[in-house]
Amino acid sequence: MAKLLHISANTYPPLGSRHHHTKNIWRELAEGFEEYHILARSENNAYSYSNEGNIHLHLVPRLTQRSKIFFLTSFWMFWLIKKYKITHLLTQCPIVGGFTAALASKFFHIPLMVEIHGEEYFRLFQSKSFFARISTSLMRYTFKHARKIRSLNEAMTQKLIQNKITENIVLIPNRVNLAIFNQQKNDFALKGPLKIISVGRFVWEKNYLNLIKCLHANLADFHLTLVGGGKLKHEYERYIHENNLDQKVCLIEWMEQNDLVDLIVSSDLYVQYSLSEGMPRTIIEAMALQMPIISTDVGSILGVLAHRSNAIVIDSESCDALIHAIKALTQDALLRESIAKQAYRDVVEKYEWNSVFEMYRNEIVSMRYEHS
Repeated sequence: MAKLLHISANTYPPLGSRHHHTKNIWRELAEGFEEYHILARSENNAYSYSNEGNIHLHLVPRLTQRSKIFFLTSFWMFWLIKKYKITHLLTQCPIVGGFTAALASKFFHIPLMVEIHGEEYFRLFQSKSFFARISTSLMRYTFKHARKIRSLNEAMTQKLIQNKITENIVLIPNRVNLAIFNQQKNDFALKGPLKIISVGRFVWEKNYLNLIKCLHANLADFHLTLVGGGKLKHEYERYIHENNLDQKVCLIEWMEQNDLVDLIVSSDLYVQYSLSEGMPRTIIEAMALQMPIISTDVGSILGVLAHRSNAIVIDSESCDALIHAIKALTQDALLRESIAKQAYRDVVEKYEWNSVFEMYRNEIVSMRYEHS
């Protein structure tokens, strides 16, 4: 059987840690392999190895908070490939870890799949800065030597083609575990304050501070819950306290998935007010819970959401557009229900956990090195 090395610049705890949700994803992928190895960064400056079943987690020292250091530390994969006789490579980034994987692919004559998860890669293609030109060259090298390039939806595929990456693209969408996201919102009546929720890291791309400001300026009776945590939390808290919004805005850093499901379903609207996105899994999870969704059309969102079919999609992050969309949904109960139910149908048809993972595993295992 095949032996995979999965390369990620993310930081992880050892496999035995209590809160390790990514391990569930690795378990699903690992079913198709004799051994499933992951090379990533540790949460401290120590090397770590842990093992559960056929999953082997190799963590190199984090060194810095910034993931770019993995461009250097990822060269540890050469030793891992040789020691464990790795037969397939999978990398989450075409630059940090991906470039090294492309070199390893050529050196050891083993096939490589490259994934595209974020919009930042397409921004690099458009930028003329020195850093962007270097990054773009590294990306193109990785894409050239990858046997498969994973796109998350048709919108993302078209962006790759527009940037002259036209070969070896395979569409493997994000997936949602319906065994966890196993409730569906069925009561679409509005009672009391309008309950709005969004899930995502507290970073500039999510545009949460402007979301708070927009709701504060235009809605008299609302309650906003943001779940995710991150470096901008204190900035949000400062605005909330200065404007006496403590009873209207709730910030949550982390919660168990079952509790998160209950919280989302008990809300009225799910809002994704982002300035930049790839294709967030949180959108698909909200669809699985049969939530009425409002989203900006940034990134590759339009590869999943269709306006007035499974969501309300606004073409800009302007406050006026958001408030207009909120009013459209709050004033039309039939529209709220129809887009929510279509969203759920789309998840069952296109993004169901087991079917997507089977597709994912098959695409990896079926790779062959170009000269083999």
